[in-house]
Amino acid sequence: MKTAENLDFLFHPQTIAIAGVSEKVKQFNAGLKYLEGLMQFGFKGKVYPMNPTGGEIMGMTIYKSVKDIPDKVDFIISAIPAPYTPQLVADAAQKGVRAIHFFTSGFSEIENVEGKRLQADIMARAKAGGIRVIGPNCLGLYCPGGGLSFNADFEKVSGSVAMISQSGGNAAHCVQEGNSRGVFFSKVISMGNGADLNESDYLEYLAQDEETKIITAYIEGVRQGPRFFKALKTAAKTKPTIILKVGTSASGAEAAISHTTALAGSDQVWDGVLKQAGAIRAGSIEEMMDITLAFQHMQVPTGNKIVIIGIGGGASVLLADEFTHTGLVLPRLSDKLRQSLIELFSSEAGRIFKNPIDLNNFESPENFFKTMKTLDQSEEADLLVIHVAFDHFGLISIQEKELMIGVYLQLISQIKKEMNKPLAVILHSYSSTEMRKLALDAAKDLSAAGIAVFPSIQRAALALSKFAGYHKKHKAAVPAT
Repeated sequence: MKTAENLDFLFHPQTIAIAGVSEKVKQFNAGLKYLEGLMQFGFKGKVYPMNPTGGEIMGMTIYKSVKDIPDKVDFIISAIPAPYTPQLVADAAQKGVRAIHFFTSGFSEIENVEGKRLQADIMARAKAGGIRVIGPNCLGLYCPGGGLSFNADFEKVSGSVAMISQSGGNAAHCVQEGNSRGVFFSKVISMGNGADLNESDYLEYLAQDEETKIITAYIEGVRQGPRFFKALKTAAKTKPTIILKVGTSASGAEAAISHTTALAGSDQVWDGVLKQAGAIRAGSIEEMMDITLAFQHMQVPTGNKIVIIGIGGGASVLLADEFTHTGLVLPRLSDKLRQSLIELFSSEAGRIFKNPIDLNNFESPENFFKTMKTLDQSEEADLLVIHVAFDHFGLISIQEKELMIGVYLQLISQIKKEMNKPLAVILHSYSSTEMRKLALDAAKDLSAAGIAVFPSIQRAALALSKFAGYHKKHKAAVPAT
């Protein structure tokens, strides 16, 4: 059986040469952007700028060729026009370079005879020289542990989530969406055309990568269907694998071919492939990060019974509808459990002790803690969801809302430390400017406390249904001992 290729060398180079760095700092120059990005991000190895005209930049010599660099070169980033890339590859082979990332576009993705010829040329030269190729036509690699990034603003914190993306823009979007919500990455791969290393290579590698616990991917199409399915099935068996598959409409498939030359395939076929492999299908970058958050912060549930706790009777109805429509189970609480909750409060008036539970006014922090602990100890709930509505209070001022919700959020952060069951929080209904800011700050604080936070009822219901469904399926697949 063929084992996955160890691609660690891609993510931990000691020396990087950047082809296409210009001294003209007042003009946009991709090579210079990569150079500045690596330096600002904190790459600890050596970086060598290159340009046939030579010169100096940021106090560093600009070398005319990789052959002129007085050091071993592990990795090259190419930001030069496509017609000049064959010579770059030839020089790299003589230098003993192990990998080249081509930011350069203008190859097979442009449906041009010359572009296809150029791609075939550089690939033949790379193969002969033992060089692995990332791209062409891509942003490249983000690996905080290796000091690599195509954007210096990305978080330097190394996490356990990996992403494979056939789109550079969506790779950047995913990192920023994830970072803003407390998701940190082990490795992100913008792979472009995938002329050499493709989605199957990266998936096989990440399935065995000890730094990666959750795999995500943006896929427009695949080149080696049977191999990809096998790699996907292997990955999903041991790690949550979340796939955003696009290009399934006629116009989307055409766009996919124009973008990266990937063959898209029908939506029905892909739906079946992902289900058979045990992967989770997402419908957007945001949903992919929603599902990731659930896996990152929530314990494995023992079942799929969900109890929701919140404030606002109307919101409770919305919650019940949305969660039920996604296939989640909101069990009616037993009379015994309901009575134990009712007895915690001075009166049942203004509160609803069903499911969802509407506390309205929980009277004191002690009562809130007792309510949550009672539910945490009950076998009638497998997952707990706390709902926080921001603009659902008609009789109180903005200042009063800020005070009340602020206290509520602090209590949630505190109770998380004492919970055994998986816990999620929904921050919902923040239409006013003041409440939007409060919700944004709350999301950051709760995420930092290790809580899965969702920005709407609909998104929470969808993500949690897929999270619970994944565990139910994998639990059923494990033979009883």
